[in-house]
Amino acid sequence: MIGVYICECGGNIGDVVDVNAVKEAIQKIPDVKTVRINRFLCSKLGLKMIVDSVKKQNLDRVVVASCSPHMHEETFRETVVEAGLNPYMFVHTNIREQDSWVTKDKKKATEKAIAIISGAVGRARKLEPLQKTRVEISKDVMVIGGGIAGITAALQLANSGYRVIMVEKKPSIGGRMAQLSKVFPTLDCAPCILSPRMADVDKNPNITLLTNSEVEKVSGGPGNYEVQVRIKPRGVDVEKCLRCGKCEKVCEVEVPDEYEAGLYKRKAIYLPFAQAVPAAYTIDFENCKKCGACQKECPAEAININQEEREEIFNVGAIIVTTGYDLLDKGEIERYKIDEESTITSLQLERLIENELAAGEVLKNSKGKRIKDVAFILCVGSRNPHKGVSYCSKVCCPYAVKEAILLKKTLPYLRIWIYYIDLRMAGRGYEELYRQAREMNINFIHGKPAEVSLDPESGRLQIVSEDIDTGQIIRNSLDLVVLCPAMIPSRDLGELAGKLNISTGEDGFIAEKHIKLNPVSTLREGIYAAGTALGPKDIRESVVDARSTAAQAIEFLGEGYKDISPIKARLVGECRGAGECVKVCPHNAITLSEKTGKAEINILACNGCGACVPACPNKALQLAHYTKEQIMEEVKGLLSVPTEDIRIIGFFGDSTAYPAADAAGVSRLNYPPNLLIVRVPSTALIDTETLIKTLEMGADGIMLCENGDTKEGELTEENVKKTQMELEKRGIEKERVFYQPLAIPAYKSLPYLVETYLSRIKKVGKIGVKTAPLSKG
Repeated sequence: MIGVYICECGGNIGDVVDVNAVKEAIQKIPDVKTVRINRFLCSKLGLKMIVDSVKKQNLDRVVVASCSPHMHEETFRETVVEAGLNPYMFVHTNIREQDSWVTKDKKKATEKAIAIISGAVGRARKLEPLQKTRVEISKDVMVIGGGIAGITAALQLANSGYRVIMVEKKPSIGGRMAQLSKVFPTLDCAPCILSPRMADVDKNPNITLLTNSEVEKVSGGPGNYEVQVRIKPRGVDVEKCLRCGKCEKVCEVEVPDEYEAGLYKRKAIYLPFAQAVPAAYTIDFENCKKCGACQKECPAEAININQEEREEIFNVGAIIVTTGYDLLDKGEIERYKIDEESTITSLQLERLIENELAAGEVLKNSKGKRIKDVAFILCVGSRNPHKGVSYCSKVCCPYAVKEAILLKKTLPYLRIWIYYIDLRMAGRGYEELYRQAREMNINFIHGKPAEVSLDPESGRLQIVSEDIDTGQIIRNSLDLVVLCPAMIPSRDLGELAGKLNISTGEDGFIAEKHIKLNPVSTLREGIYAAGTALGPKDIRESVVDARSTAAQAIEFLGEGYKDISPIKARLVGECRGAGECVKVCPHNAITLSEKTGKAEINILACNGCGACVPACPNKALQLAHYTKEQIMEEVKGLLSVPTEDIRIIGFFGDSTAYPAADAAGVSRLNYPPNLLIVRVPSTALIDTETLIKTLEMGADGIMLCENGDTKEGELTEENVKKTQMELEKRGIEKERVFYQPLAIPAYKSLPYLVETYLSRIKKVGKIGVKTAPLSKG
């Protein structure tokens, strides 16, 4: 018998959905023994109500209708276990993000809720008890990225007894923080804070440091990830290198120094910076002429200009991504004369402060004249989706104020202006820093300059801007303009995310599992992210993130074993060794046994996508908890509520498309209630037979949504084309089955996609009106 529990979500659901009408309708469904409504079902009292009800009514299945399962599914599973049931005898269905938050009409939202819960009840009838499998896992952790977040996470893990493999693509760890002069709001010396921690990484026996290295390939699954790392040649033995600099003196190649933000030159063999870890020289093989002069000059015989790259494979239980950020270098920034010598970025100013002012020098222009008038322009590319990025880069306001104060303290004669849209100084000590700048007569102009022009006579830069606070037009002639560019994801992050099979958000940064409740976990178990890999943050927040990821990894790895989810592919029939499942598996989790020639499934590598199921010609494979029978019963329930409206069944992949639909709900993006979403691990699971049966049951259209940049997406597209051909043979409009790539960053397009597809289906009409039943085709 089934118990159904409906949450009002404090009005988030109850103010839009008539929950009493829903209760009345669901009570009439066979096998439903009780329907209960609660104001806050996830609260302690709400959970207790479920436990007491299950025990009292002697229920064997539970349906919860509330928020997205991505929020509280595990919470309710634990509650079901407390009530004495198997955790997989439970269905969590979504009537908030995918109903009350996206449907304006209360009657339509109520009808949709009835349909959604009816589908969940149908699915619940066919559930079977499943058991997790306990396996040994690796307790090693890989940290990708060696900035302050990566360093913090690695040290916390290593000091807790875990072995850490740190992968850094540059020749030294330190990240962006290593390029800073001082940090806000305290104006402490950045290298003084960072360098000891870098040294701690170098000497910690539990940390294996791989610089000049990048992740090439990731396979396996949570607890047992197999990571292939490509280690580029350094050309210098870090153990032998004396840092004497003789090699650098004889090198004839000079290129812009990345660490110095391009302001100064370095040689092809160079020390990344004074506090670099590893504390050794490195060769830039992209620019090295391989003349051999450095190798001949080295007294320690530490140089090998013919060193080749190599690959190593590591087995790790968890992965932490701390890949940092880059700065916008195009778009809006181009109109601010960045090619002029008198226009620099805020990062370049950091290096000038550290190299020039710290050495007692004054700022001079290219003609040797003192710089006296300086302007900062905030939000260069930030909050501008047309020529930059739509989001606020968060740290630009405080670091601009910090830099202005440092300039003014060192060179009191400077006249400084800060141009801003909105000044954002949230955080302990930040407002005090702003007041300090005001007291030092640093000028703040509430207005963003349209452009920076060059006066050909004086050679100075000109800014004309309105001060919104006073209404005055202010014209300034300047010696130096400092641009504060938008922070963007590190340029290799998208590629890395693909290798890790994790999602990125609309902004390109890594998408967290839940922005409030699980902000450092990704949508893939055992993989976490910290710092600016998740979005713009300051150093303090990055450190907090890093400590959190370390704690999460420690909790996940536990005692060195893991209870593996039973939602995996399994053999249920006679395998004939066709090998089609091996070909389509996106994670190389299936092999053919050398002894028997039959399929063998590695449950550690299997992520439960189900792509192998429709590929098997003998129908010998099944995905536990998402069997065809269970899915069809859910579809049947969704379509059981009588209506004259067009009905579209949406099969949404759980890793990206389903969260995209949730994100549309969180943003309150309304779309037609005609779309009824079925959550599946991956739409690659849905075969032609399932699609045709869905139409036979009365669906007027089917939309399959999956991340198009994955193998699962490719397989779905292939299957949809196959199904469309079958439909045309039967005299059915092929438009009735439609594949739509959909990832989390594209969630804002969902209303348009639904409306567009709905209009197409309306043109061909309801399935039972203009089309003969498919079973007769």
